[in-house]
Amino acid sequence: MQVESDFTKDNTPQVSNDFRQYIFILAQDIALYSESFEKKKKNLRVRCEREMVEYNTLEYNLTLFFELVEDYRKSNDQVLYRFLKLQAGFCYIDEPNFVKLQIPNAGKVNNESISSDVCRNRTSDSTSSDLQGGIVGGHLFGLD
Repeated sequence: MQVESDFTKDNTPQVSNDFRQYIFILAQDIALYSESFEKKKKNLRVRCEREMVEYNTLEYNLTLFFELVEDYRKSNDQVLYRFLKLQAGFCYIDEPNFVKLQIPNAGKVNNESISSDVCRNRTSDSTSSDLQGGIVGGHLFGLD
């Protein structure tokens, strides 16, 4: 039985790869190199007309994306990062290109930085089991 539902349809607007690449370069210029979005809007409008993309919607989505980038850089909030990644999709920025924007994910921290943070925050009067070479939290299970 074939299901006919709006949820099973691909409702993603189709745009050319050149347009996607243009949007990626635009996002890169603004997010990484702090260029002005206002100066790029005229060219964006022309490209939207060629691609038959609603300019006002894309402009709104890109503006929101750039605001989220700024907010995320200030807060490093993991939930905000997820919204940023989601918003990128509304701007025709796919996941591989989103990764290329080099917006660091604060939720993915390597073990080295975790270890150095723990060492910096450790005090001499700490009673954590990791100071005694045991399993961290092992005292909760009677392993100390």
